[in-house]
Parts: sequence; structure tokens; C-alpha cells
Amino acid sequence: MSTSPFANLPRFRPGSFWLLVAATAASAFVSDLPVARLLLLGAPFVSEPAPWQPLSAPFLFPEGQLAGLIGTGLLQWLVGSRVEARFGTARYLGLVLGAAVLGYLVLGLVGLAVPDALAVPRGGTTPVDIAAVVAFGVLFARDPLALFGVLPITARSFAGVVVALLLLGPLLRGGWPAIVPGLVAAGLALVLVRRWQKRPASGKVGPRKGGEGKRPRHLRIVDGREQYLN
Repeated sequence: MSTSPFANLPRFRPGSFWLLVAATAASAFVSDLPVARLLLLGAPFVSEPAPWQPLSAPFLFPEGQLAGLIGTGLLQWLVGSRVEARFGTARYLGLVLGAAVLGYLVLGLVGLAVPDALAVPRGGTTPVDIAAVVAFGVLFARDPLALFGVLPITARSFAGVVVALLLLGPLLRGGWPAIVPGLVAAGLALVLVRRWQKRPASGKVGPRKGGEGKRPRHLRIVDGREQYLN
């Protein structure tokens, strides 16, 4: 009986899938409209002001940058879906969207002191993807992967390479302000996922309840069971 080559691929989870759909629809239909100026993070955040921009920016790529949706689709399917399977849809979306919103908010606050940081409209799902990849690297740290089907690599190393690439692109394209949301999202995801991880049992015998924290120092032999010692 032959096995399909796609048998080991993860299933596209609903949270990751609809996140991709929302970003694709918003970017495709809104990015070239005048209203995009108010939805992307930019100068209006300070001048008008437009405090909702950190909430809307993660779903909207600036015009001319829609190719980023391809990477988002692959990462949300292959990486985000595995993290979502571990955390559940609500917690996963809370993690990646919360990290992205905080990242754009920090950039907006930086723009209060450095107006040039908001000279160019910024948005897109890159901080969302970075948060998902960081979570994947923490949760499946030592799990073996086969990069491009041939190169063995751990999940942690894979996450490090992908995060570096996701930050390098915006850095070369838009300077240091462009990587602020991604760096903040990575930091928040790292802290939260490590905190949410379930610690494995150590195998040590814990103290008895009501024993004032003391562990038994000897075995107690119950009377009437001497025959079990012979």
C-alpha cells in the first residue's frame, strides 16, 4: 500500500487559515484605496491622530508588497497550524495577533519621538509570522526537520533562520523602523510561550499534604504483613 507524499504535512487549522484569508482580502481590496492611508501605520497615527492603526496594520500590506502574502500562507500552514494545534485556536490567535499589535504600537510610540520612523506607511503580517515561528521554535525545539527534504535541522534552528530572513527583508527595504514590530513580536512570543509551556514531571517524590513540607525518610512496615517480607 503506497503512502501519499503529502501524508505528513500538517492540516491547515481554522485560525491560521482565516487569518490568511482576512489579510489577503484586506490587502487585495483595500491597499490601493485612499482609506489605506488611515489603516496602515504611518504619520496619521500622530498627526490626526489615528490610534486604531496598530490594530488594523497587521492585516494590511502596503501597496506593492502583496508578495508577502505568499510567505504568510506557507508559514501559517506549515508552522502556525502546528502551534495552533498545540495551543488551540483562541490562544494561538491571541498570541500572534497580540504580538503583532504590540509591535506596531511600539513603532507608533517611537514615531512620537522620531517622526521619520512613520514617514513611510507600514503594515503587513510579518510580525504575525515571526510570532508564530518563534512559538514553533520554542514548542518543538529539538524536533528534527528536513529542510528542503534533505538538510537535517532542528525546529529551533529552523525558527532562527526564518526569523532572521523575515527581519532582513524589511531591514533592507525600509531601514531600522521596519523591523521594530517584528522584534517586539518575537520578544513577546518568546516570553509568553515559555511561560505557557507545561513543565514535565521531574520524577521526584513530592511532600505529603499536611506534612509541613517534610518528605518521609524511611519505609513504614504495616503490622500483620510480615509474611510479605519472607
